[in-house]
Amino acid sequence: MESAATASSRVPLEIVTLILKVLEHDKDALRNCSLTCNAWHDLCLPYIFKTVNIRGDTDYTRAFRCFMITSPHLRPHVRRTALYITEPDARDQFHFWTTSGWFDEEHTKSLISSFPNLNYVDCSSFPLSAISFALPQLPITTLHLQKYSVTTDEFLDVLAAGAQTLRSLTVMFIDCHPSSSPPTESIPTIMSALKELSASCSMNLPFVPERVQMPSLQTLFSDIDDFEALSICLPDSLKTLVIHTVEEAQSRSKILHVENLCLISDDYWDGLPSCIDTIDTFISPSSIKHLELVLHRYMHSREPDVEFLDAFEEFLLNLHETGSFERLTLTFPGDPTEQRAYEAYEHFFPSLRLLGLLDEIRMGSSPISLSSMQR
Repeated sequence: MESAATASSRVPLEIVTLILKVLEHDKDALRNCSLTCNAWHDLCLPYIFKTVNIRGDTDYTRAFRCFMITSPHLRPHVRRTALYITEPDARDQFHFWTTSGWFDEEHTKSLISSFPNLNYVDCSSFPLSAISFALPQLPITTLHLQKYSVTTDEFLDVLAAGAQTLRSLTVMFIDCHPSSSPPTESIPTIMSALKELSASCSMNLPFVPERVQMPSLQTLFSDIDDFEALSICLPDSLKTLVIHTVEEAQSRSKILHVENLCLISDDYWDGLPSCIDTIDTFISPSSIKHLELVLHRYMHSREPDVEFLDAFEEFLLNLHETGSFERLTLTFPGDPTEQRAYEAYEHFFPSLRLLGLLDEIRMGSSPISLSSMQR
């Protein structure tokens, strides 16, 4: 009978790679494959250790012992890591990290910076000093930060550390507050590599031109309250924008020229009218190619406003004639098997349908936000 090594050598490497990619999230299957022979062991290692999660003292101790003491040859395989504190309220438990026996800032910096191919980091209440230390040394292009209450200077230190390398930044549940030290004049941090930014559930973020500039930004997802202030910081390179609708126009908003616009209607606004208000407030209508409206459940439980829908269709037809508008998508978040939610809208927008401008009316997730902000 053929040995496993001989059999595997006869399988094209492309096929083996496809098999391993399918098994990428099944660590038990990968470990079993790696035990068959030396050849499969070597093939499986990059997939077994591609992602390392550190969510407490046990994970930290195991990871430190593995990568820093017993098996340093595994470090190049690590490309993604999640650094989490698992307590229910991480802000109140931050003291746990600074005084417990297993946490040591210098050793943690050494561990994170030891992965030469690390490109994706997801942090929750993990000490920012360790992240700032690692960013300039590693090819990290994607950074997720969540659950932090920090000074503005601490937050800006992280951005400055990754200014030349970060291509995708997600901030969630971040609360920035002024530093206790006297303010000093500072040069704005220019995040020249940043292409994607997602900012949600956060307060007092220093995204103003005097503090942060993002000249290459192409995609933004934002549900922060003061989008007007953030809009001033956005460059002309922005192509895709996902935001919540506004109640009424602001007076000093920057007009953005985006091609892909996704508007999410909040439960307490009046749906489609607020979508037009948002476009009038922030967007140059002639630049829009793809418009998506995400309408919440309370809206599909109400009878459609026929008169307004006709006026909205006329609004879009005018955009098509005078600008670059190409398609409309209506999305109703929820179970795709629930047909009743959007059946009421199937007979509207006849002219858009005739011209092929109505892309689809669908249940589920937003195609614009999913395609542009992959987590």
